[in-house]
This record gives sequence, structure tokens and C-alpha cells, in this order.
Amino acid sequence: SNPSDAEDLVQDAFVSVRRAYADKPAEDLRALLFTTVRNLSVNYLKSGRIRQSRQSEEIGALGDRLACQRTPTPEQMVMDRERLDIAEQTIAAMKPRKRDALRLHRYEGLTYDEIARRLSVSPTTVKTDIAEAIAEIAENLSGAAKRSLAKGQ
Repeated sequence: SNPSDAEDLVQDAFVSVRRAYADKPAEDLRALLFTTVRNLSVNYLKSGRIRQSRQSEEIGALGDRLACQRTPTPEQMVMDRERLDIAEQTIAAMKPRKRDALRLHRYEGLTYDEIARRLSVSPTTVKTDIAEAIAEIAENLSGAAKRSLAKGQ
């Protein structure tokens, strides 16, 4: 699928065969040349260079959808700060057990069972508290985004 790589492989085959059999006429080397091209092609495909090249092309084609800007724009920084403030306010307003369950799970990486033992509740309660906390944060962020859009219209 890459013409320049194909040309390079054929050229390498010609050079290799001619160096190895400099004393034979070109007509006698025809079969050996095709075998050499095939072997070089197989080696090339096995080497992973084609995979790396394909992945690079795919990533390059996706462009800005994958790549993050190295430096956030001032607008992005303001929006991120607003979202963080909303999330922090939402967490601060939660009931203590729900806030603690979320903090222990998301920040400290504890399992539901470990959190349940610390908070003296069942693992199911922990799971419910965490799900409700995340839903509450998402709802408040979504509401703020809708209000922001309504102001802009």
C-alpha cells in the first residue's frame, strides 16, 4: 500500500542479487530476483514498520480529535475552572457519607468493601452512594452547560 516502500524493496532486491551473483548474466537471476523481493517483502511486513506507519497515518488523520493542545487557551482555562468549581461545590454540599465514599473510592482508590468497612455500611450502600454522587456532579455540570448555552443565545 506504500509505493515508495515497495520501490525501495525492489531496489534492495536488485542490489542484493547483483552483489551476490555479479558473475552471472541478468537472465539467469530472474527467478532469484522474484524470490528475493518476496522474502524482503515478508520480512518488511513482519518487522512491524508497516504497522507503525499505519498507526502513525491513522493518528495523523484523526488530527485534532485526538491531540490535546499543549497549552490550554485562556477560554479553556476559564471553562475548566468553572467546571471544577461546580464539581467542588456539588461535592461540598453532599451528605458526609456520600462525599466520603466518593473521596475514598475516586481519590484513594479503595474498593467498595474497604470503604464499607471504614464507613460501617454495606458494600451495596457504598456503591449506591458513589453512583448517586457521580450522577449529582454530572447533573450539576450538565445544568451549568445548558444555562451557559441559554445565555449565549
